[in-house]
Amino acid sequence: MEMAVSVASLIVALCALGFTAWQTNTQRKHNRISVKPHLFSLSTSDRNKNIARLQILLINNGLGPAFINEFKVFYKGIESEPHTAVKSALGNLAKNSSLTILGDDYAMPEKDKEVLLSVTFPAKSEDEVTIVANRLDELDLLINYSSAYEKMEPYDSRKK
Repeated sequence: MEMAVSVASLIVALCALGFTAWQTNTQRKHNRISVKPHLFSLSTSDRNKNIARLQILLINNGLGPAFINEFKVFYKGIESEPHTAVKSALGNLAKNSSLTILGDDYAMPEKDKEVLLSVTFPAKSEDEVTIVANRLDELDLLINYSSAYEKMEPYDSRKK
């Protein structure tokens, strides 16, 4: 009888140990998901009378902060210094632009949005806006970032 009680106690203890290990693993997965950032970009344009504005926004639509590890700008597929790339893409319109460069170790909070590039220019028609938008399409962005737990898949606008 004592042997049966001992075996039963051992089985219960092993089941409890197995359940605890499973529960701990599940909790770790949940913790990682609950702070996972998700970066994406969005382009906006508006025209009021004869003035147009184009913007490129970076949005963290995830559940946790995105820790920026590396921020690179490309012009026509070649890595460039950000201000040089914008000037190459926009020409004289670059003087009417503002540029935000996210530095290494910047932590972009969840649900935050940053205006990376904004350019204001005279435009009498939507065709002129389209021409400038096509010039901006020659710019690309690569952002290596991580969550609180792990390195994330890089945001790369060249893969759109």
